Amino acid sequence: LDELGARIAKLLIVVFAVITALAALGVPVASLVAGLGIGGLAVALAAQKTIANLFGALSIGVDRPFREGDVVKVGEVEGTVEAIGLRSTRIRTAARTLVTIPNADLADTRSESFAACDRYQFATTIGLVYDTTPATLRALIAAIEARLRAMPKVWTEKLRVQLVGFGASSLDVRIQAWFVTGDWDEFLVLRQEALYLS
Repeated sequence: LDELGARIAKLLIVVFAVITALAALGVPVASLVAGLGIGGLAVALAAQKTIANLFGALSIGVDRPFREGDVVKVGEVEGTVEAIGLRSTRIRTAARTLVTIPNADLADTRSESFAACDRYQFATTIGLVYDTTPATLRALIAAIEARLRAMPKVWTEKLRVQLVGFGASSLDVRIQAWFVTGDWDEFLVLRQEALYLS
């Protein structure tokens, strides 16, 4: 978004330079500026959406809810931010499609950035046959918990392995853990290892 600020600054410099040059050539700048004000109002009404998108871009630039390269979820769209422009933001989805969202809409939509995530949750339920004895069940739960606690980057304070209910055809054991990583790809590897242990 530094590039966005640079574009706006360049535009303002060009406008100021043109007005200064016209004043130096003896053109009555005051009447020109007044005319631009009336013309500007007409243009503003005609270009309301464009101006809304520009202010949306400025809002994104100030708040910085995400940056180019971040994995985000905006409404129903999830993917990697490829470009943040003056009018719109482009997001590349997992299906490799490119979604373009007007900045005005983006500024008013709830967005979620996975780049700001400091840990990821792993949660799954495994089903055990009803013939499993209480002693075997307790031993299995203790073994799974011990293996998870031995894994790197597991947040042990929130680790839970518990019998949570009786399913239609199984005893349901819920496994819930958090991995202390902000890297989605690393989390995928850690989750796979946790599934092997389960």
